[in-house]
Amino acid sequence: MKKEEIVLFGGGGHCRSVIDVIESEDRFHIAGIVDQEVMLHEKISGYEVIANDDDIPLLAKQYKNFFITIGHIRNSRPRWKLYDKLVASNCHLPVIISPKAHVSGRARLGPGTVVMPFVMVNSGAEIGPNCILNTSCIIEHDTIVGFNNHISTGSIINGNCLIGDNNFIGTNSTILNNITIGDDNLIGAAAVLVKSIGNNHKYFGNPASVIGRTYV
Repeated sequence: MKKEEIVLFGGGGHCRSVIDVIESEDRFHIAGIVDQEVMLHEKISGYEVIANDDDIPLLAKQYKNFFITIGHIRNSRPRWKLYDKLVASNCHLPVIISPKAHVSGRARLGPGTVVMPFVMVNSGAEIGPNCILNTSCIIEHDTIVGFNNHISTGSIINGNCLIGDNNFIGTNSTILNNITIGDDNLIGAAAVLVKSIGNNHKYFGNPASVIGRTYV
């Protein structure tokens, strides 16, 4: 059966990781990558940079499937701005799931979300659009994760948590059960969050405490 084509947005390290997942999932043929104009015709993991962000209207007429492969560490804005542009152009953003991940049949994943190898998403979990569930993270039962969050490598979000939008949950961090996290927060690597938090702050340590504000 002929595979559908997909266009990727962003040609950095996260893109190369997602390419590996797309190839292993074997549902899509990567038609090309969108990146800065200076990168035109360069190859990334064997795939050509075919356009830049200004070409979205033209690309939307040529292709159906698109995927955002820009990373999200300190700034969530590029990913959610691009997501809004693609949705406004009636582009389809599929869910990409590594065959090495486990996603419960009773979990739900929003459009444009990638599930990397060795991730576990358990029963009743709901993951919003445009999220990165990075390698070996765990989303436990009945946890709700909002829009455009990056759940980083090896982090654990325990059961019945509520995570807002545009958060970065750092490597090997732990969110205890029944915790609410607002929007636009950064949880540092190896932090242990033991109580609910609001919006726009950075948390580090065990137990995690505020060390500053985030700015969108």
